[in-house]
Amino acid sequence: MAIEYREELLPYSHYQKRQEELRSSRQELLLFCQHPPTITGGIQWKEGNLLRKHEDLQQVGIPLIPIKRGGDLTAHEPGQLVVYPHIDLKARKLSLSDFFKALLSISATAVRDETGVELSINSDYPGLYHGNRKVCAIGVEARSFFTSSGVAINVNNDLSTFQNIVACGLNQFEPGSVRQITGKPINLRSLADRWAAAFQDFLNSDAPDGPSPMVAS
Repeated sequence: MAIEYREELLPYSHYQKRQEELRSSRQELLLFCQHPPTITGGIQWKEGNLLRKHEDLQQVGIPLIPIKRGGDLTAHEPGQLVVYPHIDLKARKLSLSDFFKALLSISATAVRDETGVELSINSDYPGLYHGNRKVCAIGVEARSFFTSSGVAINVNNDLSTFQNIVACGLNQFEPGSVRQITGKPINLRSLADRWAAAFQDFLNSDAPDGPSPMVAS
């Protein structure tokens, strides 16, 4: 399958257009990117978890975008590694549950192998955690057995956009980043490469003779 790593910041609206193009053609793509400051709200998002008025967010240039993934509010910003796997679950004979679990497991493994930071999976509150800090959010949209959205790993971001929301509607956790834990910047491209390799292994576990990935920057 094809893999794409976007160096420049990708406006969320541009990603929305891209995901629809991929879905309409059922073209698989593993996309790595960073977004400018953006807040997205999944299908369960609640107004009470927004800590600033819509017009105040507009004045500082932070769009609030309702989307069709699961979950509540989350934030995107530079320094966060966002991973969007566009996968044909039906063609690959994958269940959404197995795919969802794989995304979390792969993310935890990639972070551990790149940085030494151990993140834990919380079965009650999907995502990856370091103590009471939520470091990775997950939200998958699957229509006609074709996936979009994915995971957002807080790596080098300063978490300032998260100050506008109760992230994922969870007051008992606070946003955290890998850099906050390690005290040093992380190479996003290297982390993405580890993630891509682990994801390819996951896909190949059901298709051992599958094709090698193509990488485009």
